Amino acid sequence: MTAETSITASVTQSREFTGFMRSLAGWIFFLELAAATTRGVQHCFSTESAATQNTTGMLAESSTELRELAPEIRAKLETMLDAARHAIIEDGMSNPINDRLPELVAKDFNAVIPALLSVIEAKRTTPIVAAEVLKELGRLRNVTSHSSRRWVLERALRSPWPFTRDGAGLGLARLGDPNAIPALRRAAENEPNAEIRADLKLVIDELAEMITDDTPAAERH
Repeated sequence: MTAETSITASVTQSREFTGFMRSLAGWIFFLELAAATTRGVQHCFSTESAATQNTTGMLAESSTELRELAPEIRAKLETMLDAARHAIIEDGMSNPINDRLPELVAKDFNAVIPALLSVIEAKRTTPIVAAEVLKELGRLRNVTSHSSRRWVLERALRSPWPFTRDGAGLGLARLGDPNAIPALRRAAENEPNAEIRADLKLVIDELAEMITDDTPAAERH
């Protein structure tokens, strides 16, 4: 079993990453927007919380933050997440995430990536959709957002969902950034699932082999 099939730079300007972090604080409210369109899932697992009942009120309170995302991008992000909830997601097959996310990240990663992280951490989408988002974040060829994407993938290694941790590990394998090794080692040490733990160690080994490569990680993606 390989990291690519089983679960599978940080050279971004500091001001870009700082902007990303500021966006994250405001975009925690975006999770309510994603929840508003949830009507159930036809082909994948769904976890709903009692907080879903308060979606309308939270959206009203967060209208200022929501306006920070361009209406066109916001609409496309909503549509992507909603379509993904109702799609059959399998490795190697086209789906709403890998079809649409690259364009959204390219247009406004400082807003889109924090919005997606908010949705994932608040469990406002299914574990399968969350995992696919994380895998696609690792797959993207976008130098400007590299550092932000790595940060999100490392954070997702601590998710309570095995599917999400699995997707984060595969995303980091595809990102190909050895700077993620410390986070992966911590995750492997604390991973309760034996299969995921073994796969994380495979990713660590693969990234360790890249250390002798002189190409900066950010330039790979």
